[in-house]
Order: sequence, then C-alpha cells, then structure tokens
Amino acid sequence: MGSIFGDDTQAAPNNRTTTAHFGVGNQGGGLARAFLGCKDAQCVAAADCYKSRRDGMAAIFQGKSYGDFRELLDKEDVDAVIIATPDHWHVPLGLYAARKKKHLYIEKPLGLTIEQNLLLKKVAAENKTCFQYGTQQRSSQHCWHGCALVRSGAIGKVRTIEVDTPDGHGGGSTVEAPVPPDLDFEMWTGPAPKAPYTVDRCKPDATYMVYDYSIGYLGGWGAHPLDIMVWGSEADLSGTIVVEGTGKHNDNDLCNAVYNWDMKIKLGAVDLVFRPGGDRTRFIGEDGRWIEVRRNGNSASDPSLLEGVPKEESLAWHSDENHYNNFIQSIRNGKTPVSNLADAVRSDNISQLCDIAVRTKSVVKWDPIKMELIDSTAEQRKMLSRPIRAPWTL
Repeated sequence: MGSIFGDDTQAAPNNRTTTAHFGVGNQGGGLARAFLGCKDAQCVAAADCYKSRRDGMAAIFQGKSYGDFRELLDKEDVDAVIIATPDHWHVPLGLYAARKKKHLYIEKPLGLTIEQNLLLKKVAAENKTCFQYGTQQRSSQHCWHGCALVRSGAIGKVRTIEVDTPDGHGGGSTVEAPVPPDLDFEMWTGPAPKAPYTVDRCKPDATYMVYDYSIGYLGGWGAHPLDIMVWGSEADLSGTIVVEGTGKHNDNDLCNAVYNWDMKIKLGAVDLVFRPGGDRTRFIGEDGRWIEVRRNGNSASDPSLLEGVPKEESLAWHSDENHYNNFIQSIRNGKTPVSNLADAVRSDNISQLCDIAVRTKSVVKWDPIKMELIDSTAEQRKMLSRPIRAPWTL
C-alpha cells in the first residue's frame, strides 16, 4: 500500500512534487532515475525526440510519453521540469516552462549566448521559478568544505585562480545520412540552423562540439570548475572582467566549437587562468598558499589547511548530498537550491566571454554588475546573441 498511501521511502502521490523530464538519453535518463529515488517526487511524463527513449523512460516510471514538449506542458499538471536536452534547447525550453510557472532543473551548460542567460534569469525571477543547475559538485561536502575554507580566509586574500577542464576536439562526419526512423530530427534541430543529418550530429560527444548547438567544453565541462570558482570566491564580482586568449576551431569540421584554448582573464585584481586539463579549481593566496577543489577530492599547499573549520557565515552548507532531493525540497520549502540561477549565469557568462574573445581575436571587457560589455566592438556585440530559427522564439 506504500505506493497509494505513502511510506518511509515515498510520500503519498497527492503529496509529491511532480516532475516531467525533457531529454532522457544518457544524462537525462540518469537524472530521471535519480529523481525516482526522491521520496517526495513523482515522475509523470517524459519528452524526447527519440521515440524509443521517451517510451522506454515513461514505462519505467509508469508515466506518459511525448514527442513535443509543448504538448506535454499543455496537458500534464507538473510542478517541475528536468531539462537534459542537447545544449541549444536548454534555455528556449526553460523559458517556455518558466512562463508556464514551472520550476526548472537545467543541466549544464546554461545558454548558447549571454542574451539567453540574462533572459532566463529575468523570466525565472518574474515567474518565481525555483532553479537548480546541474553542477552536482555543489552537493559534495568536500567541495563545499574547500570553497568555505577559501571564503573563510584560510589562504588569505585570493590573488590567482587556476581552472582546468577537459578539452574538446574537431572532426565528426559531415556526410549526409538517413535519419533514424525513431528520431524527429526537425524537432531535435528546433531553434538551431537547419542542417543535414549525419551519423555524428545527434550523438555525444560530437553534439557538444557542434557550434550550432554548443560552445563546446568551454561551457559544457567548464561549467563545473568555473562554478566552483564562483562558489569559492567573489572574484568575478570584484571588478571589470578582462578576457583574452587563444583557441582552435575548425570551421569546416562538424565539431567546430573552440578547443585547445588558453585563456588569461582578469577578475578585478585577481588573475584567472583557464586551460584544458583535468577538472580542478585552485585558489592561490597572496603568500603562495593554495587550496584546490576537485570532484574526486581536495588538496592544499599544506595539508593542514584542509583541517580547518570554516567560519559559519562564510558559506552555508544546506545540501543533503543529494542534488536532486535538494531541488525537490527547495520547491516544497520555498528555498533557494544549492546551485542557484544567479551563480549559474555568472559562471556561464565567463565561458561565453572566452568564446567571444577567441573567435573575434580580441580583448573582451565585461562589467559583472551591470552585466554588459565595456568599450566593445560591433563584432563582440553581435556575439551576445544568435538568430533563432522560425517558428521558435525566446
């Protein structure tokens, strides 16, 4: 009777937060299963451009299957949507859902452009949308501990931050191929430019490297260690952000997003070095002491630094180490989730500024408070937004 009346592992159906899942492939399928494990959540519907995926996932949680997210949101009474689509759909779908008063969990990265990031922040605020970003490291206590120590002054004033993240690549087939019978390729393409189907176009990890759909791992992987940078300091709010650097992008390849980048960034008086590598964020103080935060553990110039106790007011720990349950409970309690939208915009904007700097081969200046370019060129301003293919709009 637990499924009807609730028990210790799951609340009664009429007392659960209902979720709909958009994009239920590799990452999205994992997310749907994670939310199935949340006592106070009930997964009720799945939408995906692949029929086999949506039908299979809907069957797992005995919900409904949709090929069009608009139909789902028009028919289903859901509290929250979980978005794990290809990157180019993150913000357009999120905006549509937020305007229907739905709460949002969006996988990283955020938008395709700074315009999309700022618009989502505005629309979510207008509609009182609870938002959780898919930067799950914020629900790891050791990541919190490292960031809280830095904020507590364990290494003194932060002077330099080093951020590494896995690199992208070029390549990918550009040869037109038959569309798989269970894929609605027109819907998959959505607001992106129309292009022929190829065997790589709709598959990870090539999908993350096609510039029509993504800015590559500058944002797709960069979101994790850049988010830790934001969580562990206020450096990106301390003064003008100045971005310059180099990178490769092969415009004749299918995978034509920037890779092999080398970015040198000023965050006010703080130096940020952003390069391909592992997945780490190292905070370096003015006397050379440092603390490094990674998803697989922390390290420090002196291991005893990690034994410190953060000041209570430095950075609150309010996650139960379940990123998905944190979102559900935040909806139910009217609280802000651990990976909030304001911070998501801050970190994703840095990825976007890096892409602008590489592609325009220029120095890009950004006011992090007004969130606008400073002394910009026409070429830089053009890259703040992208055309949206009709009939889709933001």
